[in-house]
Amino acid sequence: MDSISRRLVRRNRAAQRGVSLIEGMTASVVLLIGLVGIFQGLLVASRQNIMANQATRASGIASQVRVSLDTLGWARVIGTAARPGLLSGEGCDANEEVRALAGGLESLEPTEDDAWRVSCIFDLDAYEKAAQPADRLLSSYAADDMTHYRRVLVVIDKEDEATGVTINQVTVVVSWMELGKRRFVRQYFGFYDSGPFGNETYVEI
Repeated sequence: MDSISRRLVRRNRAAQRGVSLIEGMTASVVLLIGLVGIFQGLLVASRQNIMANQATRASGIASQVRVSLDTLGWARVIGTAARPGLLSGEGCDANEEVRALAGGLESLEPTEDDAWRVSCIFDLDAYEKAAQPADRLLSSYAADDMTHYRRVLVVIDKEDEATGVTINQVTVVVSWMELGKRRFVRQYFGFYDSGPFGNETYVEI
């Protein structure tokens, strides 16, 4: 083999080595981009899973509070002028910080044709921290939930057009911080007392 042929062989081998190096680097870059995409997808999925778990837990807390209030009944939750209930008196005079936890209900205003009013915004967490264990609405409420979630009760009094009886709608608002914003879960139920027109039976619904 002459010198020219040897030079051509060496040049082809060098070119092949150069192409292999470029292909390897390109493959590494593609692999790296794929791995970054996978990790980002895992992070997004993990964050969404955490957010969903928080919302589910908040809904569970709201349900526990709603069932407990329903179990207490109208007389102990709303009460009368002679015997005030839990959601009455000074506990309903919420400050601006607590009102901001009502999930927008604090700013509701009736129109001229509506006969209702927001009668109480109640800081349930503050009440339960100060109350004796036997007097708490949820005596076994977890301390971790107490620090992570905020519970506020909002009462709207609305007059039934047919009977003139006041319906007390209670909204359980549970909130928590998520991605720098406060999120809210709301559950509604109402007390309807038939006493003034139902032969003073005071049947509660």
